Amino acid sequence: MSNADQSGTRGAKWMHWIARVIGSLVGALYLFIGVASAFDDRTPWSWESTVLTVLVATAVLGIAVAWWRKGIGGAIVTADAIVFGVFAYITARFNKASAMLVSGGPLLVAGVLFLVSWWVSSALQRGAR
Repeated sequence: MSNADQSGTRGAKWMHWIARVIGSLVGALYLFIGVASAFDDRTPWSWESTVLTVLVATAVLGIAVAWWRKGIGGAIVTADAIVFGVFAYITARFNKASAMLVSGGPLLVAGVLFLVSWWVSSALQRGAR
């Protein structure tokens, strides 16, 4: 294996681990916020609560899948991040751009890193043949 292949493999592994850390932290934070608000929130269940629950569950599921299948999990996380951002834009009353950035931004970074690491590692495997 050449030095370029080794550095590419190393870079893909680093991207994968950075995506894992970012995704896991964001997923854990969203789960913590969801569980904490379920115990303390006194507002009634609404359509926004349902959509938010589905988005968080999809994000956590996508991150879990991406730990083993970078391509599939990265696609799930990236798509969820885009939908999360659109949902934040629709439901935010003020500072819509900030709401989109905070809710979907970290997931988008993790999802794109999963996809890029998958693409680089699969390109290196195709080149090795």
